Amino acid sequence: MFQRLKLLAIVISIIATTESLAENLCSIIGTRTISFKVKSERNITGYRHVTTDVFLREAKGRNLAVSGDIGLDVSQSTCTTTTERRTHLTSTIVVPEKRLPPPGYELVPGVGWYRLHLTPLTWDEARLACEAEAAHLAVINSQEEATALKKISDRYPKVIPDSKWSDEIFIGFCDPVEGQYITIFGETLSEAGYETWHPRQPDNLRTDLEEKQDCGSFIRTSGKLNDSTCKAKLAYFCEFSI
Repeated sequence: MFQRLKLLAIVISIIATTESLAENLCSIIGTRTISFKVKSERNITGYRHVTTDVFLREAKGRNLAVSGDIGLDVSQSTCTTTTERRTHLTSTIVVPEKRLPPPGYELVPGVGWYRLHLTPLTWDEARLACEAEAAHLAVINSQEEATALKKISDRYPKVIPDSKWSDEIFIGFCDPVEGQYITIFGETLSEAGYETWHPRQPDNLRTDLEEKQDCGSFIRTSGKLNDSTCKAKLAYFCEFSI
């Protein structure tokens, strides 16, 4: 059984403070918050334990300047003298190297890299095609991002000429459980940051393909979400996170 005690006489020296970390990294990875919490506990035998927790928090969206995990290594040492105990924390951040998008991707400043593919594919085919480019089906995280995709698609009045799906573009969400829409990353649309549907959508309308509409799409004319038949062949948006 542990009794929590207020930490009074521990001097903490942190080589990289949260402020300097944020200042040095903002130009590389965007705004992030790193916080340290130190807790002192004493068990029934009288031994004191100092525990360090480190939190790395980032905003929604994947359009940062780096990809992959950002490593944060923290080491802790304690020195006891006759008058005090000193705890020293050392932190090291490992940031993956910046990578460049493949040819054909367009940068929307402050939003991300996108490519609109006009060769129609099914939703699963489109997902694999994006992954083959080290990208993913686009996931909309904000109104700003939805507006950016609409501006790109506006250049193509009918993304697939002579098709009844000419205004629909596959993006990265679906409803594997009927009516529960999630992104390819497992987030709900609300958690992802954008849940604005085209009028009277989603309607789960059956089509001549004899399949319910379980895959997500983007309506070019409105910039809003729609449910589409997964086996339909549509244009699709890929998003590249650098």
